[in-house]
Amino acid sequence: MFCPTSPRPHRPPIRVLALALLLILPASLQAQTPSDRAEIERFRDSLAGSRDSLGLLALEKRLIERTKAERNDALMHLKLGFLSLRLGDLGGQAHYDDAASEFQWAIDLQPTWPYGHYGMGFAEYGVGDSQVSFVTGLKTMLGKDALTRSAMAFARSAQVDPGFDRGLVDLANTALRQRVNIKLGVALDALRRAASTPAASQPEVLLARGRVEREVGDGDSALVAFRAYLDQGVNSSMAQLEVARTLFLLGRYDGHAPYYEGAASDERATVAAYRSDLATIAPDSVLTGFDRVRGSKRAAYLRQFWAERDRVELRAEGERLREHYRRLFYARKNFQLTSNNRHYDIVERYRSGSRDFDDRGVIYLRHGEPSTRATYAAPGLEPNESWRYDRPEGDMIFHFMAREDVQDFKLVESLFDVLGFSNAIALQGGLDASGGDPVTQQLLLSREQLAPIYGRLQSAGRISSGRWQSEERQVGQESIALGTTSDSYELRFPNELEVRTEVLAVGRDSSGPQVQIAYAISGSSLEPVTVTRGHLYSVRIRFVATNRSGNVVASLDTTRHFVAPAPVPDGEHLVGRVSLPVPQGLHEYRLAIQQGEEAGITLPRDTVRVGQPTAASLTLSDLVLGSRSTNLFWRRTAEDTVAFNPLKTFKRNEDMELYYEVEGMSSGSRYEVRIAVRKQGGGGGIFRKIFGGGGAAISLKFDEEATFPVAGTQRSLDLERLKPGKYFLEVAIQDREGRKDMRRQEFQVVGE
Repeated sequence: MFCPTSPRPHRPPIRVLALALLLILPASLQAQTPSDRAEIERFRDSLAGSRDSLGLLALEKRLIERTKAERNDALMHLKLGFLSLRLGDLGGQAHYDDAASEFQWAIDLQPTWPYGHYGMGFAEYGVGDSQVSFVTGLKTMLGKDALTRSAMAFARSAQVDPGFDRGLVDLANTALRQRVNIKLGVALDALRRAASTPAASQPEVLLARGRVEREVGDGDSALVAFRAYLDQGVNSSMAQLEVARTLFLLGRYDGHAPYYEGAASDERATVAAYRSDLATIAPDSVLTGFDRVRGSKRAAYLRQFWAERDRVELRAEGERLREHYRRLFYARKNFQLTSNNRHYDIVERYRSGSRDFDDRGVIYLRHGEPSTRATYAAPGLEPNESWRYDRPEGDMIFHFMAREDVQDFKLVESLFDVLGFSNAIALQGGLDASGGDPVTQQLLLSREQLAPIYGRLQSAGRISSGRWQSEERQVGQESIALGTTSDSYELRFPNELEVRTEVLAVGRDSSGPQVQIAYAISGSSLEPVTVTRGHLYSVRIRFVATNRSGNVVASLDTTRHFVAPAPVPDGEHLVGRVSLPVPQGLHEYRLAIQQGEEAGITLPRDTVRVGQPTAASLTLSDLVLGSRSTNLFWRRTAEDTVAFNPLKTFKRNEDMELYYEVEGMSSGSRYEVRIAVRKQGGGGGIFRKIFGGGGAAISLKFDEEATFPVAGTQRSLDLERLKPGKYFLEVAIQDREGRKDMRRQEFQVVGE
C-alpha cells in the first residue's frame, strides 16, 4: 500500500524548466524508435506487476537524480511519468499531478512522440474532478472535466502518430465513458484517419472503432468493424455480442443467433458484459441463476429468460430481447448520469443504486417509452417530469425531479414533492382552489392529461383536496413499488378494438383440460379487406397463462380469417372461438385481440381455475351461457354441440343454453345440483350465502349421475319471466359426502 508519510524528493517546477530549456537548446525532434517504444513497454510491464510503493518511491528517487543530469532526455521523463501513474494508482493521488508534469516535459522535448500524449491522457483522468456533483456537472458541460482533457490527450497521441494503436483504443474507451460533453467525434476522426495505417487492423482498434461508430449512430459501419474483429479470432464471443447489440439497435431480428452464440462462451469479459446488460432489469434471483451456469447452459438460460418475457407480453419470439437493447441505447443517450456522487433529499425515497442511469433511465429500461409525458417550468421550481404508462389493469404514473443536479432526475412519490418537502407538508392541509399559489395551480394544470385526479385537485375545496392528495400519493407509491421491481413491453395499437370476450375453463381432450376463448368484435370497429370472395377479416388472438410462480404454462398466438359477402354492420358482431390445452391449477392470464394492423386491445389480467384444486375435491367447471342466435358453437362430441355467447346478452323470447362439467366423482355416483338466477343488486348480493335468501327469479333443484372422469350437462333455461336487466346465474353442486362447489356467471336480458 502507498505510505503517505514517506519522504518525497524535491522536484523542480518541471513545466517551467522545460519551456526555458527549449529556448536555449536546439530542437532535436525525431520519430520515436521501435527500441524506445519497446523499452517503455518493458518498463510499464515491470511497474504493473509491483504493489511495493516503498520500492517504487525509491526507484522514483533514483530516476529523478538521473533526470537532473539528463534534463533533455524525453525517454527518462516518460519513465518518470509512468512511474508516477503507478504510484497514483496505488493510492498517492498527488502523484497524478507529478505524472502530468513529466509527460508535459516529454511532450515539450519530443512533441511528435505519441507516448507523452498517451501518458498525459492517463494523468488527466487520474487527476480527476471535483467530488461536488454540481461542480462536476458544470465542468463536464463546459468541456473542462477530466474525461474531456483525457480524451484530448489521447487524440493528440493518435494525431502525431496515426499508427499508434494504444492511443486510438484508449481514446475511444475514454470517449465512450464520457457522460455529457462526449468527444466521440474526436475519437471517430482519429480512428478513421488511422484507417490506412497498420494500427487499423489491430483487433483492439477494430473493437474500439465499432463501438464508437455505433455510439454515433452508424450501425452499418459498426457492423463492418465488429465483423472484422470477429475474423481476427481474438475474442469471438465478445465480437458476437457486439454484432448482436448492433443488429438489435438497427431493429433487426438476426441478432439473436450471435447473441446466444456469444453467451455460450466462458470468457470473463464477455460474461461480465452479458451480466451487466441483464442486470438493468433482472431480479437478484435471475442474476444468481445466471452466475451458476456455464457455457451452453448459460445460453439456454438466457434463451428461456427472454422467451418467457415474449410470451408473458404476448409478443413474437425475439421481440423483447431486441427491445431491451433499443432501450439500453436510448437510455445511454438520454438518461446517463453525469456524476456518481448522488445526494438524496427526504422526498426522494427510492434508491436505485445505479451508477449509470438516473431514475428516468431505470424506469425506461424496465417499461420503455411512456404513453404520456408532462413537465412544467417556472422560476424557482426544480426541473420535473411526469410519465404515465397505460395498462389494462391500471395506469402507472411516475414523477421525477432534479433537485441538485440538473442531469440527475430522481423518483418522488407525489407531484407535490416537486414543490419541496415543507411545501408538500403544508399543502396536505388542503388546497385553496379559489386563489392558491399560482405555481401549484399551473403545476397541476400541466398534469391534467396524465390522470383525472389532477383536474379534481384543481377544483377541490380545502377540505376535500386532502383526500385527493392522499390518493394521488398512494398511486405514486404503488407505481414506484411495481415499476422498479418489474419490467414490461405492453402491446399498443393505434386504434382500440371494441370487443367482448370470455375465457372459460371447460372441456378436455387427449392432451388434458381445455380453456375456451370466445370473442365478439363490434362491426363499427372492424376494417375489412376486399378480396375476390367478399370481405376478409383477419383476427389475431394472443393468450398466455402463468402459474403462481410467474412461469408460463400455456400460450397461444393464432390468426383466424373470416370472409363475409358483405361488411359486418355497425350494430352486429364478428364472433369466433379458439381453444387450447391448459394444465390444472389457478392461473393468471392475459388476452389480446387484434384485427388487421391498426386495431386491437389487450384485456386486463384475470384468473382462470382449471380442473380440480386437489385430487379429492368435487369440482364444477366454468359455466358456458350460450345462445343459438349467436351462431357460435363448439362441437364437444359427435353428439353434443355447445353454444357460446361472449356478448352475455340474451333476449327474453329466447332460451339460454347452459353447459357445465363436473369432475371428481366415480362413475354412477349421485350429486345434487341447484341452479338460480338472481337480479344484480336485488338482495342476493355477492357475499350472501348461496341460496340463503334474496328471492331467485329462477330456481331449480335436481339430482344427476356422474360419469368418469367428467360429467357434462346441457340445459335450456326459459328467460320469459325475466325483466330486462342484469342478472347472475349461479350453479351449486353437492355430493353425498358433503363436498361442494359453486360457480357464478353474469349476463344481461334485453327486450325482444
